[in-house]
Amino acid sequence: MATIAPMLMTRLVGQLTGALRNLKVYPASHATSQKLFESALNLIREAMGGETTLSFSLAGNILLINDKPVPDSKRDVFANFISELGKRSIGMLVFRQGLDRDQVQAFFEIMAQDVEQVKAQGGVAALLAMRGISNVQVAGISYGGKGGGGMDGIPGVGPGVGGGSPGAGRPQSLESALPEQLIAMLRSDPQMVTEMLLKGAVAMGSTDEGQARMLAELDQLIGVSKVQGGSDYISQMANVVGSMDQAQGQWVTQVKLDNPEWRDVIRELLDGYSDEKLAKLIGDKAEVLAIEIKDDLALVEKLKAMLFAVPVPPDRREKVYPLLLPKLKKYGLSREDCDFVFGKVLDAKPVLDQYLADLQSRPAAEMLDDAGFRTLRWLVRRAEGCGPAFEGFLGLMSNPDSAVRGAALGRSADILPDLLAMERYDLVERLIDGLSLRLRQEIDATHYPWVLGTLERITEELRIRQKHGLASRISGNLADLLLLLSEKPVARDMVRILSKIDDDNTLQVFVQALLKEPVFELVAEELAVKGERAIPYLLGAVKESEDKTMRFKTMYVMNKIGAGVEEHVIRALADDRWFVRRNMCVLLGQVGGENSLQALGGLLEDRESRVKLEALRSMHKIGGAGCEPWVIRAVYDKDPEVKKEALSLLSRVGGEASVDGLCELYQRKDILGRTEPPEVKKLIIAALGGIGTKNAASFLMKVAKDKDQELAGAAYKTLQELMKKLKSQESAKT
Repeated sequence: MATIAPMLMTRLVGQLTGALRNLKVYPASHATSQKLFESALNLIREAMGGETTLSFSLAGNILLINDKPVPDSKRDVFANFISELGKRSIGMLVFRQGLDRDQVQAFFEIMAQDVEQVKAQGGVAALLAMRGISNVQVAGISYGGKGGGGMDGIPGVGPGVGGGSPGAGRPQSLESALPEQLIAMLRSDPQMVTEMLLKGAVAMGSTDEGQARMLAELDQLIGVSKVQGGSDYISQMANVVGSMDQAQGQWVTQVKLDNPEWRDVIRELLDGYSDEKLAKLIGDKAEVLAIEIKDDLALVEKLKAMLFAVPVPPDRREKVYPLLLPKLKKYGLSREDCDFVFGKVLDAKPVLDQYLADLQSRPAAEMLDDAGFRTLRWLVRRAEGCGPAFEGFLGLMSNPDSAVRGAALGRSADILPDLLAMERYDLVERLIDGLSLRLRQEIDATHYPWVLGTLERITEELRIRQKHGLASRISGNLADLLLLLSEKPVARDMVRILSKIDDDNTLQVFVQALLKEPVFELVAEELAVKGERAIPYLLGAVKESEDKTMRFKTMYVMNKIGAGVEEHVIRALADDRWFVRRNMCVLLGQVGGENSLQALGGLLEDRESRVKLEALRSMHKIGGAGCEPWVIRAVYDKDPEVKKEALSLLSRVGGEASVDGLCELYQRKDILGRTEPPEVKKLIIAALGGIGTKNAASFLMKVAKDKDQELAGAAYKTLQELMKKLKSQESAKT
């Protein structure tokens, strides 16, 4: 194969690694990702040239490209690529001619998935095969194999084992075989496939790890055979399992009994089982579930789901019922439970009616003991119309007896798994409202942890299930409560729950809570973490608030956020309300940079003097001497307060241009308008003294001879100070 230039080699490997890691930040549909996929494809084609393949393989910590060692595999760019391959147990990666843009994207999407999830689905090779990608192929690491640094060969690539046409030569493990090799073996010799499967398990002493490896390789096989073996995959996989000894075959069938991916294969295998053997298979599976699931109600639901996932016709299911009944009863199931498992319709109304009657007649504490609570759980799981019973339970959370309320609040966490298992989100909504009401009305502080603990669990479960609307119900309920209870210890728990919800309600209440000193630092940190998402809400508070404390605290948070704030604030300068423009000027003085100077300069034409004053002050904070041209312009403003502020600033930022402007202004006959006090000329004199150039001194000498004794005296005094300053500067130079 052709040798690849070192620079191209580095660019190629860096591009492959970069495209993969980019997917941890951006989705595949993002423009950045699309650009990286295109660049990767172009570099692969360039490196491939006129050859039919481009291969990467590992020999220990050495990377080989087209079977030739990379000169410096320890460099970060190559070491990172080796690491990414190693994480996924990839010993060889091959790109073939005909590779297109969609296949490149699909390859990176597979590689970017969670490593353990990929392994559970049979590995990268199986996922590539499932998506019909033939121009990207991988082989696993096979320690002790021939050639290529311990790599099993890929047809047409390198000198390894199996380097001929598909099926020519036997790979040392299924993990290292290519899809076409697997299909050839399944068709010609399923016994050989079985031997290779069992070899790994036996090598590990038939341990859990060995069995897990065998199941993973079986999943890889079925994935490949579904894609490339057509409808024959059912018989192919049935032959593999059938080639095992009886105990192993039954174990695999039992494990995959209710697996939807194996449904067709299991159906074919079960055709050879008698009703007694099928009952034993289901019974053994049920025993495993019974060991794992200690809760009888949850076990019943799980058993029912498992039984109806077994691919047998209903009449056969009925035949095995009496055979299974004794074993199911052994796990504590009643005859009613067994009927439910087998799909028989039950009338829940008598149980519901009795529960509602008991709520009225029995002591509240008894309704919360194990027996009473189990009846409620049973109704939630079995009765669609269980709403009245659940409302009765929620009523117990408001019982006058503190002990009863505490017990009901504790049970609220216990009922949550049942509600979620049955997807009764309507009842979850009622539970959220009931807990929020209790938080608002509860007088016993020892009950707060129960309420907040359950709300936090609900929050986490809803996030996992992406039920954002329901989660927002929690944040809506907690919003005003956080402000109400900000001085209590529970406020910190509420902040933690709200931060997990992370919706509009959360951001709004966090901004409002900035005024609550006990939680100020906590919510400020949370808002800073939210970053740019929080800026519009913070900005809204700065816009609307006349409270200086509120403005100060929101500015504090926006300072912590930093990036993105300035752009939002500049846009808000166009607001029609003068006080909003003023507040935005103040804020830019805190967070603005050079980009803000132009926008603030534009506000020197604003109709409201208070806006112009803040614009000047903020420009000085941001630009220092760089804002001199705008300040010079401001000294000509008709508003005396603006003019005074500009003159004051020029004494600190002015240079020769300012001296010229001030001299011209001083000599204008119309400098003192009707609303301007005589002190303006004194301010010009002071500004010239502050600027302190020789030209300023020269002008002050003239003013010191002014007929107006007051102005002449001010100029003389300023000139004396200035001459001392200039003399000191000259001495320092010499």
